[in-house]
Amino acid sequence: MLQIEDLSLSFGGVHAIEGLNLTVPDGTITALIGPNGAGKTSVLNVINGFFRPQRGRVLHDGLDLLSLPPYRVIQQGITRSFQNVALFGGLSVTDNLIVGYDHRSRAGFVRDLLHTPKVARHERAARARAQEVLEFLGITGIARRRAEELGFGERKLVDLGRALIGSPALVLLDEPASGLAEGQKAWLAEVLSRIPAEFGAAVLVIDHDMRVVMGVSSKVIVMDFGRKIAEGTPDEVRADPVVVTAYLGGSADGAAEGH
Repeated sequence: MLQIEDLSLSFGGVHAIEGLNLTVPDGTITALIGPNGAGKTSVLNVINGFFRPQRGRVLHDGLDLLSLPPYRVIQQGITRSFQNVALFGGLSVTDNLIVGYDHRSRAGFVRDLLHTPKVARHERAARARAQEVLEFLGITGIARRRAEELGFGERKLVDLGRALIGSPALVLLDEPASGLAEGQKAWLAEVLSRIPAEFGAAVLVIDHDMRVVMGVSSKVIVMDFGRKIAEGTPDEVRADPVVVTAYLGGSADGAAEGH
């Protein structure tokens, strides 16, 4: 379980996060929603170790993540996709996925350089795992293409695959549906819904597309100006007057439709 307790983060006089408490139970999908500037991405950046808060705790299975540098957070099984996809353009899709697997290697620089049997075994395992993730995402047909040749929707799926390949315990997804066509969003929602069962991972997802987040999440947390203003099931959040008015279109019907 991920537990965030009394988390506060400020930049100068701006409160990005203020007194936030939330949990993400194992094997579940939790959505974090709110307007631009609400502090959602800052929460992910704190979990990853990119930002250091002024107050609070971030625990994963009892371990304090705030004591770890970002690379150690990844080694604890916490991976992430990003709003602005940053793939290695000259590498194939498969090799981009393998980048997300390499934290599992303990070979060391010298063994990597000499390509020892241990390194060769790791590479075979990485390529086999990449093939499994490509099949899960339905994109085996682009495995050998360079990332720079892909459309935006395909790059988003590759970014998601890179977060999944290392058998994570917790996946942080920052606007995975942004920039996708409606058909791609429907496919993405179906993929997201299967992550806990197929990968054994919990998911914390940020997105502005209510059809996606309400359709896949068991719990929705709403932020505004760094504070949590609502929490509950998708139906409970849809019925919350503050949430409906501010974020979901001004009516319960609009909320249900995802506007």
